Amino acid sequence: MNRKLLLPLLLLAAGCTPTQYLHKGTYDGIDVSYRWNHPAGKPSELLLRLENTTDNALRIDLEIDLTCQGRAVETFNADTCMRAGQVLNGKLNGIYFIPQQVTTEQIRTGGTDLGLGRTTVTPCDRP
Repeated sequence: MNRKLLLPLLLLAAGCTPTQYLHKGTYDGIDVSYRWNHPAGKPSELLLRLENTTDNALRIDLEIDLTCQGRAVETFNADTCMRAGQVLNGKLNGIYFIPQQVTTEQIRTGGTDLGLGRTTVTPCDRP
């Protein structure tokens, strides 16, 4: 391969890597991570990634508090049953939220913070 093409191709590949999820915590065997998605011309989206790291089906009921400049502005709730080893990813599995009270600019500049409030994990009825 031509050496002049190698560097631009490597830079292009590095720029195409997906944004990584930020780990928020592990709750009784379920890893909770999140990331922000900022689609052009649309409101920002909060994408969750939940992973059941146990050998049992578990139900997670969690409350997500979105704060802006130290003030709680929105609360989101997620309640789902997860098979053993199952991973739920953002829009792929419907685990995402669109904030109504915060702008994309506030999120991008770091003026917002994400906290997990009440989080309960219990055995799930389905296998």
